[in-house]
Amino acid sequence: MGLDIRVMTLEAKERSSFAHRAVAALGLVSLGLAWAVLLVPCMLWLAVTHLGRRMEPLARRPAP
Repeated sequence: MGLDIRVMTLEAKERSSFAHRAVAALGLVSLGLAWAVLLVPCMLWLAVTHLGRRMEPLARRPAP
């Protein structure tokens, strides 16, 4: 039983580095998409609620 130490070639290091960067970029994009999917409905709900509360007094005004 011996210790097998391998030295990576420059090409292998570049491929590995590129793969890590690609996976990291994909992770960031998916994280941004997940936040968008979570936040967009919340923002729409808040906007509708806010507009509904602003329009409510107009609906209750007595007719002249």
